[in-house]
Amino acid sequence: MTAEGGAFARRLLAEVGDTLPVAVALDAGPIADPYDPAERWAVVEANLPWFAHCYAADPDRVLDVVLRAAGPVSALAQADRRFVRTAA
Repeated sequence: MTAEGGAFARRLLAEVGDTLPVAVALDAGPIADPYDPAERWAVVEANLPWFAHCYAADPDRVLDVVLRAAGPVSALAQADRRFVRTAA
């Protein structure tokens, strides 16, 4: 990841990180506006961890996210309980 990408990720997580479940994979990258030649960073998509690919990410950290998502309910952090669906 470039320095600009890292800075974007740090700003993003500082702003909205507490609103995201711990087991989410965000794909971010530079985007171009056809009306403005300046390149900007953006979140392209958010993925469930088992649909994510590590591309340029650290595979060990990606695995941590997948394992966190697949762990037992008893290990679920209180902050993440709001993201759990109950069976119908």
